[in-house]
Amino acid sequence: MKKYKYFKKITLVGLLVIVLIFAGCYIRDNNYIFLYTNPNNNTEIYPYISKASEEINEILFKSAKLLRVNIPDTKILYTNGYGSGFLKNNHTPSDYDYSAGLYIGKYNYDGNNTDAIAEKLLQTIALYQASIYSLVKRDQINFYIQKMPSERIYGINSSKETDAELMSNSLKQALKEKPYNLLVGEEVFILQPNEIVLPNYNFIKLYNKDISYFQGYRKMLRELTVTIDYYCDIIDTRTNKTYPISLVAAVGNQGLRLYQPDFKYFVPNAFTSWGSYKYVKNIMPQLDGEKYFNTRLLNYFLHYSLLSYGNSRLNSSPLKPVKRLLQCTDIIAPILPKEITAEIHSSVYNIINNQTISEINDYYVANEILYNITKARSFYEELEKNNEVTNHIINMESILKDMINDPQLSYDELKPLFEYHKAVSHSKNNIQDLQNVLHEQYWPTTQYINKLMLAKMPNNKKLNEYINYLNKVLEVGGIYNLKFYKDRPNHIFIFKDNFTDKLKLNDLQALDISNGYYTRIYNNNTEFEFKDPKDFYGDTKDLSYGWVRYNPTKMQDAIYKEMLKYFEKDRHNYHLRIRAGIQR
Repeated sequence: MKKYKYFKKITLVGLLVIVLIFAGCYIRDNNYIFLYTNPNNNTEIYPYISKASEEINEILFKSAKLLRVNIPDTKILYTNGYGSGFLKNNHTPSDYDYSAGLYIGKYNYDGNNTDAIAEKLLQTIALYQASIYSLVKRDQINFYIQKMPSERIYGINSSKETDAELMSNSLKQALKEKPYNLLVGEEVFILQPNEIVLPNYNFIKLYNKDISYFQGYRKMLRELTVTIDYYCDIIDTRTNKTYPISLVAAVGNQGLRLYQPDFKYFVPNAFTSWGSYKYVKNIMPQLDGEKYFNTRLLNYFLHYSLLSYGNSRLNSSPLKPVKRLLQCTDIIAPILPKEITAEIHSSVYNIINNQTISEINDYYVANEILYNITKARSFYEELEKNNEVTNHIINMESILKDMINDPQLSYDELKPLFEYHKAVSHSKNNIQDLQNVLHEQYWPTTQYINKLMLAKMPNNKKLNEYINYLNKVLEVGGIYNLKFYKDRPNHIFIFKDNFTDKLKLNDLQALDISNGYYTRIYNNNTEFEFKDPKDFYGDTKDLSYGWVRYNPTKMQDAIYKEMLKYFEKDRHNYHLRIRAGIQR
């Protein structure tokens, strides 16, 4: 009897192993794999984005293979899709954001050759991005990429010597194995010992017709933005010690630094390909204890900064702050009252799942893409060889026809858009005429679309209340938000509020202020001046946001420790999950 039970157990285990092997083979051969950690991920979109994900991965991996001829250790560490399409109940995703981590080899350091290493790194990055450009141009059935000056294709500035010098100085500091500050343009970057700056980074902009998020998603040219995170090892030949290095991309020298993988952990996204599995699996164990809490808070700081930036009504889509409000809410949900979280979710879902808003947003996106692809005559002509511009303008007309049949939209409301589209359509066969129309009418039309979208948003009056509420949530734990406005170099206004009223100007320099970009708001030469918010007449997109934990009371200290516990308790919800995305 015992032998029978033992044999039965062995048989079941054997069958399970066989099933798992066959399941693994089926998944590898027939599906595209998505790895995700955030429990709020919208996994329903995976089958629909599979095709675009796999196509861009093919280009990224092929480019890495080409680079391997010169840098044998080159390898893709991970590939990752992210953006608003991964938010639950979102029927207004506009484009597709994508990234990859690329290891670009080992570099020997003799104590004096940081200049040579920096130049070699820039050359390697240039070669990789040039390979991407060449492959897209060669296999342009599904992707289009605008021809740009070589320095923009490569993601480096034309002043290569200046960039190399900045990277060299950054590397010297990083090898000291201490956190350090580095002036990049007018911003001070806060960097970790394993980080060096990659200055003047530019995103790779592609256009693709295979981007989709759900059944019935409008097929048209959409943007696919690719960012590359670069990694390498520096080997000190004097000690044989290896320093793992991350190249932190500085975007336009404005203090923006790109996401790192640990940031992507806390917002809905999906890593793609089996090659990402090992990398993603190792992210969470590195964020132990308070580091996990601080990383999650920094992630919140980043998205709150973006939320407030997107809250500008001038030319930004009013949907941006709505989506970022949802991201911010989910990041700190463990310390929010459940009823508040539910209320914010309900309000946001009513907007991003609204058919009328989706139609208006489609026209906004299509118009933006038309504007971008007609900036250069050569790119327009290349697209129009396949009737892409004409078809895109026809798609825009199709969106307008859907809008006129929407009971929530009247003819009078849509009349300006029909008149604008008539001018666009009449000019589509002449690039100069089309550029003239867009030059004169694009921005006024964009502002009109945004006003129309805002007017049709359900529950939009409460959005600012929610944004202000989230701004105050962390204060109970002694973490304060400061608003800054740089009106000229080395001069910053600090907005007055209940917290800053207690401070003196001299106190500000001593505060350890950080924001979501890991940059300081000021440098040693910065002059500060307090300003009443009612006297501010600039655009809110020009505001900067910083956070500081300052002189907490015993009560705030106790609440702060409770926050740590709530986040740690929620940590188990963030674990690696695997889901296949059968291509549609």
